[in-house]
Amino acid sequence: MIIKKNAVPFKLRGLEALDSRLSLSYKKKSSIAEELRIVRAGVNGEKILTNVFQKYSFLDPHYIFHDLNLKSTGLFQLDTLFLSRHGAVIFEMKNIAGKIRFLHESKQLMRTLDNGQIDVYECPSVQLERNKFLLEDWFYSNGLKDVPIRGAAVFPNPRQHFENIPEDLTLLFPLEVPVYLRKLMKSPPILDIQVLDLVAKSLLVAHREYDPFPICEKYKIDIHEIMIGVRCHQCGLHEMTSTARGWGCKSCKYFSRDAYKHAVLDYFMLFGNSMTNRQCREFLHLSSGDKTTRLLKQMNLSFQGENKGRKYSLSLNELEKQLLFLKKE
Repeated sequence: MIIKKNAVPFKLRGLEALDSRLSLSYKKKSSIAEELRIVRAGVNGEKILTNVFQKYSFLDPHYIFHDLNLKSTGLFQLDTLFLSRHGAVIFEMKNIAGKIRFLHESKQLMRTLDNGQIDVYECPSVQLERNKFLLEDWFYSNGLKDVPIRGAAVFPNPRQHFENIPEDLTLLFPLEVPVYLRKLMKSPPILDIQVLDLVAKSLLVAHREYDPFPICEKYKIDIHEIMIGVRCHQCGLHEMTSTARGWGCKSCKYFSRDAYKHAVLDYFMLFGNSMTNRQCREFLHLSSGDKTTRLLKQMNLSFQGENKGRKYSLSLNELEKQLLFLKKE
């Protein structure tokens, strides 16, 4: 059973907000856009693996954790952890397009695109080995010894070309994952069911949501480089103005009742989890403090203080709810 689902990809949402508010002439624009592309590819790859586990079932008792963040002798993140009485399996999704050649000596992989572009990345075997050691340390600190830990890199495209695959790397395509696990489950069980349940609950309790915010601070972006205003989701310009009924775009005439909510969430992701009425007014291009208060009240944000001393805040849990709510609208 899936005991931990994929969380809202906070880093992706934060980078999308950052990329949309940097001018094309900004010196770091291309590097931020490339980082966004890499993170988006990773999130899309994880969705493929998630869909596999939603479609296939296993007779043996098991637990599946997606996007698990733990701490043992170091902080580490696991794309997917499959836990059963036969041990643990770490799956790392690698959504890397192009022709792949593994470089054994440097422990890297080289990707070549059709246009001739070459990029070099860390070999998945290095990441898997590192995460296996850290998970082993976590098990040991929680009283579990000799739990088998295996790892596999999953690439989404079965037609992809690979060269020089390391012998110590298990490389799978999504539809091979269930077959791989069924073969492992034919071995004698290591854990009894009570211990398995206890370990699963302990992992869930130990998980800590990854917090990439404030994004500007993480990527060393000066706040004055950020374009302010309410962004139009039709033309992409930050030219929406407040009207009696909602928000209208001066450029393409698109209308939205809740466009400002996206801008408010952008502010929290970019600059931190605290906002005053004045900061909100400046960011949304509003002149009325009373109207700003009404708009923030509609978002049910937490706050402390009164009048000019009031500060609004947004926790990761609240941010997740707000992002999911706006996605449904």
